[in-house]
Amino acid sequence: MIDGALLQHVPGCENGDLPYSQELIGGGKVNRSFLVRTRRGRFVVRLNENTATDPGLDRDRELVLHTAAANAGLAPHVIHATPDGSCLITDYLDGRLWTPHYFTRMRDLRSLSLRFRVLHEIPVPVLPRFDPLAAARRYAEIIVASEPGERGRLQSLLESGARALERSGSAQRRATIVHSDVHHGNVLTADRVYFIDWEYAQVGDPLLDLACVLAYYPRAVPHGALMLEAAGLGEHGATIEMLGELTSVFTLLTYLWYRARRVARTVPATDLQLESTALRRILALAPDAQRGHTSAANSRDLSGAGSRNDDAAGD
Repeated sequence: MIDGALLQHVPGCENGDLPYSQELIGGGKVNRSFLVRTRRGRFVVRLNENTATDPGLDRDRELVLHTAAANAGLAPHVIHATPDGSCLITDYLDGRLWTPHYFTRMRDLRSLSLRFRVLHEIPVPVLPRFDPLAAARRYAEIIVASEPGERGRLQSLLESGARALERSGSAQRRATIVHSDVHHGNVLTADRVYFIDWEYAQVGDPLLDLACVLAYYPRAVPHGALMLEAAGLGEHGATIEMLGELTSVFTLLTYLWYRARRVARTVPATDLQLESTALRRILALAPDAQRGHTSAANSRDLSGAGSRNDDAAGD
């Protein structure tokens, strides 16, 4: 359960009063979340994993971007964040979490993309621009440090990813806030669509959020043009071909995240399945990178892709 010193930051527990209840509501891959009920309302207390295990995490960056999104009505308001980044307390949003099926429906994808438009119009804090290939290389370095024989295989994938990133025109688009982990467990509909769990939020190419959706949910791919239009990216020159290229890059990043994760720990079978699925999609999207590529889980017959923040993200 939650340590008493942390509970004192939850509204209604400031004076040592006990909450009415604490309920574990999230056991994702990088944190645990509790729903805490007090006389002041309902709140979420999230206990975070040590960021040293994942070079993609930066709790200071997360707090800045989550706060900006909350101020724009896109995320729950932040109540307290510990200086060491080990805990985040937010309002609880009473709504309906999405399911994979939402990402097959045009009306929901349009609503989602309209909210992306709002997100991408928020004034951008002064933060480094996210480079997805640099992030991919960091994960590859973790893998190679443990398994040097993987160097050539991963280098081939990275070279293919670099070509796809260049073809996507990513560097030419202005940087915005991007959520970067648009998994169904991170999207909630209440009075409007909200985004939760901002661990992987960045300042980067706004097309990344759409690419994330298509990488996680291939059944959304036929609606890419609709999403471009609703997100306002088509009017700024982004094309369906560019989105396809960036989807390849995001799929590579997802694969390397899973692959690096099992270097340092024993992972569940679902992680192996999602890793294998991501690799298959990379190879399907980039035939020039196919030769010699295998995965520890590639003998499995799988469908669906994985987010970096929950247990499954496929259709």
